[in-house]
Amino acid sequence: MGDFTIILPHKRNPGNDAALRICLDCLMQNTVNDFTLIMDAAYNKPLYPRVNAMIAQATTEACIYWSSDMFAAPGWDVPMLALYAPDAFVTSILIEPGVIGVYPDSIHQDFGRRPDTFDRAAFEDYCANAEIPGGLGWYAPVLYPRTPFLDMGGLADGLPGDHHGFTAADITLFEAWKAAGNRIVRARSFAYHLQRWSEPAEQADGKRA
Repeated sequence: MGDFTIILPHKRNPGNDAALRICLDCLMQNTVNDFTLIMDAAYNKPLYPRVNAMIAQATTEACIYWSSDMFAAPGWDVPMLALYAPDAFVTSILIEPGVIGVYPDSIHQDFGRRPDTFDRAAFEDYCANAEIPGGLGWYAPVLYPRTPFLDMGGLADGLPGDHHGFTAADITLFEAWKAAGNRIVRARSFAYHLQRWSEPAEQADGKRA
């Protein structure tokens, strides 16, 4: 599979904007296949309807939901696209520094906790030989097949416990996807998660100790 679309919502503040510059540079340098980038920085709008609208806008069936605090490893797109299928959500492997709790399906390795301390060379070297951990992975980056995603209704808005885009709606969608007889598969595709989008205070002031 070749061309695909990256879906990138972004919440603007100085720290997130600094992370976005690294995010975009990694995507441009470390992506093998041609892609279209659909980005929305209208951060005063609810996240989930924005993501659904961006996926609806895409002209490719392969749509990869990204976050501006996630940095792509070299060649990350090849294993994800190799697993593309209309009945599959394809998850990746996050490496997290432990600013907050590391997700059980992710890898705990600290390559920097702020954009200015991110050690990109060490991260990229590590990914060359890293192993796939157990589990299904986190809810981004994830490859959604566009039409089935939209037919399922996409990501629901306003569910109890929603927290900056990665909890109730993502879990609800994944469970409904599996209940419909579809698959969730994991690619050997790595990204570093700065964990900037994980706490309400972070979104209020843009700071990270």
